[in-house]
Amino acid sequence: MTIPCYKAPFPGFVHAAATRYRTSIPVISPFTPAPARTYASNAMSANDVKIKVGDTIPRGTFTYIPYTPELENQSACGIPVKLNTDEWKGKKVVLVSVPGAFTPTCHANHVPPFLEKYDEFKKKGVDVIAIIAANDAFVLSGWARFLGLKDKILALSDPNARWSAQLGLAQDLSAVDFGTRTKRYALVLDDLKVKYVGVEPERGVTVSGADAILAAL
Repeated sequence: MTIPCYKAPFPGFVHAAATRYRTSIPVISPFTPAPARTYASNAMSANDVKIKVGDTIPRGTFTYIPYTPELENQSACGIPVKLNTDEWKGKKVVLVSVPGAFTPTCHANHVPPFLEKYDEFKKKGVDVIAIIAANDAFVLSGWARFLGLKDKILALSDPNARWSAQLGLAQDLSAVDFGTRTKRYALVLDDLKVKYVGVEPERGVTVSGADAILAAL
């Protein structure tokens, strides 16, 4: 069953459907360690990564649904807008890439610490924190609402991991029906220049986690 999303009169407009739908799907608490992933780790070598400290990031365009208070209504539907990397010129940005919204490690272990330590990032002069995944903007908006990211952390769609592929940071997970996804990585940018690159060589969260990035800032 679907809730129709009607054409909005302007970008960012939100409407609420007349009927609310509830489910009883079990969830993993952000404070509960995630179980081991059931799909194979896509290990990579340093030679696969094309981006390095000192590089200027390639231009790219993401889609996302801006947070508005109306989105607190579970039956509300936001309208995706575009965000170009040019908007980060002159800013300090933390980009955190995950293989997929709602997947165990991403959902329980990777993203929540960035929200918990949001004030610490701001004290370090970070202007923007953004989560990147190959999921569509609607899925990422739903995930962001579930995690309570609100207007603090952006949830950006990198369709088919096209932008991440330019960095050498896309992966093919077709074997588990995920298609092309972004790898688990993090970048720190300052005026579009790369100041930190943290790419996970195996499953788990280490160099792309909140603590590692805070230590590097």
